[in-house]
Amino acid sequence: MFCLTLIYLYVFEPEQSIRLQQKQKPNEPAPPPPAKKPRIEDLPTPTKKLSPESTPTVFFTGFEPAQVQQYIKKLYVLGGEVAECARKCSHLVANKVTRTVKFLTAMSIVKHIVTPEWLEESWKTHKFVDEQNFMLRDAEAEVLFSFSLEESLKRAHAAPLFKGKYFYITPGICPSLITMKAIVECAGGRVLSKQPSFRKIMEHKQNKSLPEIILISCENDLHLCREYFAKNIDVHNAEFVLTGVLTQTLDYESYPFMVSEQRGLKS
Repeated sequence: MFCLTLIYLYVFEPEQSIRLQQKQKPNEPAPPPPAKKPRIEDLPTPTKKLSPESTPTVFFTGFEPAQVQQYIKKLYVLGGEVAECARKCSHLVANKVTRTVKFLTAMSIVKHIVTPEWLEESWKTHKFVDEQNFMLRDAEAEVLFSFSLEESLKRAHAAPLFKGKYFYITPGICPSLITMKAIVECAGGRVLSKQPSFRKIMEHKQNKSLPEIILISCENDLHLCREYFAKNIDVHNAEFVLTGVLTQTLDYESYPFMVSEQRGLKS
């Protein structure tokens, strides 16, 4: 219980951090809108034109909007670009490991996760410097989640974590279905729009040429999973995806709903 509380505290930050099983209150205010990008006319003229393959496309996460705008201006002068989406992102700039949507989608895509010092040093030298000396290291997070960020990135570069896997995610999931879908798809998986029957799951399980189907749900949606529980099919909570992507591991043992939780269902 103590460890779980630590995780909740660690992932909480202003930029729409992902918190597992945080029940939303009906009157809870909506999160603030994301910071607007600087207008084109406000951006300085790039000092150099880089080839597409050498142009960094960058995501920023975990910073105040005013700070992000300053970083973006420097990025543009150096010839870099802000990534339109995670799939087009080559660099993620962050001060620490966070469980924002940007971090978890970019985790499976980017070549580099660097600190802001990479951009500041590039600004001083008037060109993008080698990323190796500026790779993000976060000892606290790595101990908390029992992983190595460097090793996770190596695994992500080697092969997509969820390649060849289908997911069915129940509609009440937290974080939202849209968020979960983005994280899964960036990691190479596919999210099914229709709930699969037990027969369909077994067909995919027995035929190795078909993609594995992984079921993700939450406490409020367990009634949708009665048939799976009755047939001893594992249903996992959102951490299978969230922590799985962060650590780049498929952990089938840690996140299935327990028998005691299943018995609490009303017939």
